[in-house]
Amino acid sequence: MGTIVFVHGTGVRLHSYKSNFQNAQKLAQSVGIQDQFIPCAWGDPLGVDFQGKSLPGSLANSDQEREEIERQQQDDNQWKWLFDAPLFELDQFTNPDPDASTEFLPPGSKSKGQEVWDSIRAYQPSLELIGILDRANLKDHWQAAWNEIVDSPIAKEAFEASSHEIPEVCRALARALVAQLHGIAVSSGMPGPYRSVRDKIVNRLLEDWGHYNLALMDWVLRAVRLSTPFVRSYRKSLSDLSALAIGDVLLYQSRGQEIRDFIRAKIESAPTPVTLVAHSLGGIACVELLAMPNPPKVSKLITAGSQSPFLYELGALASRKPGEPLPVGFPPWLNFYDRNDFLSYIAKPFWPEVIDHEVRSGQPFPDSHGAYFGSEDVWTKIREFMR
Repeated sequence: MGTIVFVHGTGVRLHSYKSNFQNAQKLAQSVGIQDQFIPCAWGDPLGVDFQGKSLPGSLANSDQEREEIERQQQDDNQWKWLFDAPLFELDQFTNPDPDASTEFLPPGSKSKGQEVWDSIRAYQPSLELIGILDRANLKDHWQAAWNEIVDSPIAKEAFEASSHEIPEVCRALARALVAQLHGIAVSSGMPGPYRSVRDKIVNRLLEDWGHYNLALMDWVLRAVRLSTPFVRSYRKSLSDLSALAIGDVLLYQSRGQEIRDFIRAKIESAPTPVTLVAHSLGGIACVELLAMPNPPKVSKLITAGSQSPFLYELGALASRKPGEPLPVGFPPWLNFYDRNDFLSYIAKPFWPEVIDHEVRSGQPFPDSHGAYFGSEDVWTKIREFMR
């Protein structure tokens, strides 16, 4: 047994990555793959943060914008309370709920809330969280905010009194940490984190703590509400999330090293042997990482819906010039493609050692581009390749 580092592609953010990751892990196990899955979600800390400010046209007279503005104002008001008193929301959970059933505890045992609190108390920031904080210039303030909130007796008491409300109290703790970060940033002469950054930090903490809710989060709902009327009127050919997908590709072309460094850190922290499983733009980054000098140690590379061969043929792959072979020591590479996926390409014409394997999902584009890891046949082929 080893580990599988699962690298997503363009336009993917935590909500969709989480569900895809869980589904892929489940299907892999169903075909007998027992390797440990390691998430590599680079999109939130390093992908584009598109808010639509550059789009032409105005929604000033639309019901959708008025509704959105009102909702944002309510959300901002809640954050204003927390900026003034970061522990305010968390403090509401310190009062035992008279309507909650009493948890029977054998002598010497801990309640569910106490167990979760002990786990969170030992938390160390994930690579994803560090990336989000660094991008927002908040990384240097994290430890101070953490100490201030977590060392408060209010936090501990909230978890002890709220065993039946673990997701809610975890979210309150995450929001308290963000509010404390805001206060530290402002006091040091910096602006506090924008709304989108606040949401990213809260969602990342809940994911790291194991209490992320797969229901649509606030920032997703905002993106859909704001973009749908505009797309319907002015950009009928684009989906509401296409800006993220296009933007990630452009960002990678200009600052791909940051994404490759992120993937490298994930590989180097994973128990060996390491198998890289990467989709779309994630596959490009992995191919380049392994083709450049001083690559991390990887046992097998698996890509799906990858544009690496296409960029290579165009001369747009930074790590390999047209006609240049893969470097000596490049790991065995299995590449999945689907004729219905217009973003998938075959690699064997350029690199004979690559195994190209056709997938026939039967789904139209663009659904075909995201269908690879939802197939049991794909994971069966991966299992055979890994062995």
